[in-house]
Amino acid sequence: MKNYRSRTCIKEFQNIMAHGLKLKSCIFILGVVLLLLFMNFHCFYNLCFPCQHPKPVKPKRANSSGLIKGISTVSLCDVQKEAAVPKCQAPGSAADKLRLIRDIFTSYGNEETVTALFGDKLKASNFEAWELPTVAHYVWCGNKFFRFEDYLGVLSMVRVLRPMKLIFHYDSLPLEKDLYHTWFQELKQSLPYLVLRRTNKTIACGTMDALNYGLEQLAASPSGGVFFGERAVLTYIPNLWREENYLTYLMPGASHSEETIVFARYGLVQSGVSLQDYKNNSLKSSYECVNVDQFNTMVRNVTESGALQQMIDDVLPPCLVVAGPLYPEHIITSKTPFGRVARFLYYGKSEPIQAKQSKDPKDLIPPISHMIMLNPAKDKPVVLTFSHYMSILSALYLGGFQRVYIHGDTLPSGEWWTRLANESVTFVYIEVVETVFQQDVKVYAHQSDILRAIILLKYGGAYQDKDALWSSPVPEDVRRYPAVGCYDWVNRGEWPRSFNTGVFLSKPGSTYLRQFLDSFWYEWDSSWIFNGVLMPYKVYEHHPDTLFIDTHLQTICYVGVCHPAWHDDYMRSESEASQPTREFKQNETYALHYTHPKPDRILTSFQAIQSGTSILHELGKNVLRAIIKSGKRHLVEGANLDKL
Repeated sequence: MKNYRSRTCIKEFQNIMAHGLKLKSCIFILGVVLLLLFMNFHCFYNLCFPCQHPKPVKPKRANSSGLIKGISTVSLCDVQKEAAVPKCQAPGSAADKLRLIRDIFTSYGNEETVTALFGDKLKASNFEAWELPTVAHYVWCGNKFFRFEDYLGVLSMVRVLRPMKLIFHYDSLPLEKDLYHTWFQELKQSLPYLVLRRTNKTIACGTMDALNYGLEQLAASPSGGVFFGERAVLTYIPNLWREENYLTYLMPGASHSEETIVFARYGLVQSGVSLQDYKNNSLKSSYECVNVDQFNTMVRNVTESGALQQMIDDVLPPCLVVAGPLYPEHIITSKTPFGRVARFLYYGKSEPIQAKQSKDPKDLIPPISHMIMLNPAKDKPVVLTFSHYMSILSALYLGGFQRVYIHGDTLPSGEWWTRLANESVTFVYIEVVETVFQQDVKVYAHQSDILRAIILLKYGGAYQDKDALWSSPVPEDVRRYPAVGCYDWVNRGEWPRSFNTGVFLSKPGSTYLRQFLDSFWYEWDSSWIFNGVLMPYKVYEHHPDTLFIDTHLQTICYVGVCHPAWHDDYMRSESEASQPTREFKQNETYALHYTHPKPDRILTSFQAIQSGTSILHELGKNVLRAIIKSGKRHLVEGANLDKL
């Protein structure tokens, strides 16, 4: 059967050729022959004339004659093998599911780093696109977090060098255990020309491995490139990059290669030297990097001396090393030269960033407060407790709110709810949250977090947990901000801070709250702290101009100890929660928020308030006094007025 089919195919082909397709087939065959001849000629031409770029200029005498020890020698074959390592995209992870909050690629801003420091008084040299390398290499070592200071180094490549390809070399991807250090995820999600490439060797931290590997990548590239070590920030492109073929910037006395920048105009083939000579040439013309303190001092000295007419190369080193640890909160409002550069790199603008107050005296956060009371047991009534009663009254008589809205799925009942019949209190029926971005929401805390954001987005005002009592009105100048929040007191490992939104203020349509809701694209039901406490802070880091942090907004009390956030030492671990804190006065905070134990166990009756001596008991007494002063004694019926 096989032979028969073969003969049949041949016969049919002959018939087709005979019916007018001979000419087309001949044209096709002729085209293939010409293509093969062209390819062979191109290969022969490259062998005869390997250097089609301008002839390399011999490097000038090095500023620093000593070569770095520890640079190993490898053959050209080794370099070519390493260059052929396939690109390796990292597999999806939990951190990758976090929705992108900030796009570093499209938010370049309209400044340059030099302009961010000196304004229009001093500018760096302008380079044509063809004068700069188009490929940047970043070598990552070790199994560790990709921290914010590491991210700034990569961002300097993105914003200052603006390469067409950024290759992230790694033997082990950055850790992502606690989901705070998501800078690497932001990089992957927002940089279209990022290439993740696994190394074929181990890159040991604290050695010369990273520099050695980086030089090998530059050698393997036809047009050289730029190698960046960890935490090395390029502040501007120096004029020397137009004049020299190789330049290296490193920290003085460094025994390792992470804090390094290497510029190479050519790869190994174009340079016409051996690989070892290529490495030696790259390291001969070496200049010093500076740390943050040195950088700030240099810029201030130049600014104060008025020597801004000099070339930027004579004023400022282009390599800055950030030792860390560094967090966005350190740079958001910093007035130092480094703060200006870091803000430009991350936020795209150099000026201090903060929420702005409205100039319109009528544009204020509405004087209304919202409380959520959901009924997890649908077959049982929702009985308003005495402590909830006191919380509502504190908003009306001490907080200065004109109305309190109770949002719930079941109308409250009981003696204390009945007493509020003629007060400025309104029950609003609301559906329980079932899903967020098509994900089931089963945890009550998450349901409440989502609802409070939706409510404040729609109506504006204040949100208060049922276990919070207002102690004083919110000042008008605070109500001029678009949204107002406050820190939590718990030290949560790698997270520099966290938020507690149990007391929160917002105008309708708050940008911050929209971003907060977007963070629920990654909803973690097994840990309510992540979405409700940690992610609110992460949103602030990315959008600091949308939220004003008022450390006096609320004081959180836990196991009988209150933690004023305006005190420098307010943060501590949960194991240290019972240790006393410094004293403060009630009028220093707008609200007391008792998270554990709940006020239900403390504010049980009028008698308990009058006999107690804690700060919460004293606040309860102030609420009763304010009610009596208003003339509404029926609200405190049963209290011993003589003791007030």
